[in-house]
Amino acid sequence: MSKSRPSRPLLSLVLAAGLSASAALYACPAGQSEVCLGGCICVADPDGIFGVLQEDARNVAAPALAQWLSQSRERMVAAGVQPLPLDLRAQLQAWYPDDLLQAVRYRVGQGQDVDAASAMLQNQDVVAVTLIDVVVFRNEDDALHNLALWAHELKHVQQYRELGVDGFARQYVRNFSALEDPAYAIQNQVSREVRSARAPAGD
Repeated sequence: MSKSRPSRPLLSLVLAAGLSASAALYACPAGQSEVCLGGCICVADPDGIFGVLQEDARNVAAPALAQWLSQSRERMVAAGVQPLPLDLRAQLQAWYPDDLLQAVRYRVGQGQDVDAASAMLQNQDVVAVTLIDVVVFRNEDDALHNLALWAHELKHVQQYRELGVDGFARQYVRNFSALEDPAYAIQNQVSREVRSARAPAGD
């Protein structure tokens, strides 16, 4: 998933009552537990009650997220998907194996898609969502021309392959940055190389 700043819109779709799982960005002091209700804070928790509740929330969220990802992917496939554009595929072979590039599909989100993936694209920060091996883009121009964005989303496809859907969901719930940071890293790398290739000689 690519957006202007890291966030957890996937979790907001599957967690009830606004309770989101922690990204574990920092450790709480001894005797305190991290509690996340939109944002995360450390609160006194000498008996570890909040910590147990938080872990229970993660255990509920991960299977729900995995189910949502699988069902949403099937809906997108049923609605119609397309292969990775050939010109982008040729360029992306420098970073990804050809079997992955051949397998991935994409769809441009449309109003008639009654699906959470399309609803997520109404968030102005979200420009693409990866549903296992199907990438849903906000707009067609990105789908056809945005090499760096494709590099980001393909990193998620690769992660799904390595972890499985259940493993991806568990990791996303526990620490989404572990999945998003590598995707942003390759997106930034590709973006730099694209800019360098386009720069006039001598600059």
